[in-house]
Amino acid sequence: MSISIVQRGQKEDGARRLLQKLLVTVLVGLVVYVLTDVVSPSQEEQWKVVLAVLCSGAVLIVQYMITFTKQLGDLEEIVERRFTDIGEATELFNQVQKLRLDGVPTLAKSVTEIMTTGPEILHRFTHAEVERVAEQMKKLVGLSTACPGENDDWMLTLTDCAETSIDAISTSVDQNFWDSEPAGRYLDAQAEAIRRGVRIRRLFIVEDPGAVGSLDNLCKEQRDRGIDVQVVAVQQLPYIRRGQTIDFIIFDGVMTYDISTDLMGMNLGTRISAEPREVQKLVKRFRVLWDASRPSTPGDPSQNGAGAPSAQTQ
Repeated sequence: MSISIVQRGQKEDGARRLLQKLLVTVLVGLVVYVLTDVVSPSQEEQWKVVLAVLCSGAVLIVQYMITFTKQLGDLEEIVERRFTDIGEATELFNQVQKLRLDGVPTLAKSVTEIMTTGPEILHRFTHAEVERVAEQMKKLVGLSTACPGENDDWMLTLTDCAETSIDAISTSVDQNFWDSEPAGRYLDAQAEAIRRGVRIRRLFIVEDPGAVGSLDNLCKEQRDRGIDVQVVAVQQLPYIRRGQTIDFIIFDGVMTYDISTDLMGMNLGTRISAEPREVQKLVKRFRVLWDASRPSTPGDPSQNGAGAPSAQTQ
C-alpha cells in the first residue's frame, strides 16, 4: 500500500511539473506575439505567429534541458553513492570471509527469510534480537560486555571455545547453581573440554570450615569428570581473604567471566572481558587462592587447615 501511494505521488508531481512547463511556454509565446505586434504592427500575421511559436519552443527546450541537467546531476550522485555502498559492502564481505564459520552469512540469509514470512510480532522480535547482538558485538570491540542477571549461555559458549585451560572460583553464593539444570549442561561441556585437552581447575570457597564436608558429593562428581577440585574455608586464607572473592572463571588465561552480587547474595549481572589488565588481575587472584588452599606437604591434609583435597586428587 505504501509503495502505491509513493508511485501515485510521483505521477502527480510529474504531471504538475509538465503543466508548469506548458504554461510557461504558452505565456512566453503570447508575450512574444504581443511585443511583435507592438513593435511591427505592419508585419504579416503569419510571421508573428511563427516567431511566437519559435520562441515558445526554445523556452520549452531550455526548460527540458534544465530538468535533464538536474536529473543527470541526481543520477551522478546516486551512482557515486551506489559505488560507495558497493565499496563498503565489498570491504565488509572481505572481513566476513576472514571468519572461520559461515555464521554471519547464515544470519543475514535467515533474517531476510524471516522478514518475508510469519506474523508481525515475529518480525519485531527478529529486529530486537539482531539489534541486541549488534550492540553486544559493538561493546566487545572494547574487549568487554555485560548483561543483567546471570548469563549461562555465555558461560557454556566460552567453555566450548576454550582450548587450553579453565580456572574457576566458586563461593557460597554459587552453591545453589550446582543443583540447577544449567549446571548439568555446564559440567557436560566441561567434560567435553577435558576430552579436547583442556585443563580445568575449580576452587570452592566456603565461609565456615565445617561446611567443607558438605561439598564432598559435589567434589566427587566433578573429579569423576576429570576436573581438578579443591575446597577451602575463608578463615583458612589468612590475609588473602581481604581481597576479592567474587565468583569468576578464566578461560585460556585471556578471558574472564564474572558475576556481581548484591548484599543478599543475589546475582545482579554478568560480565565477560578480554581486557588484559583486568584479566591478569583475576589470573593472579586465582593463582594466589589456589596455591594458598593446597597442602604444604603432599598427602598431609592437616597443613590445609580443614583437610582440603590435594590438587592432584582426581
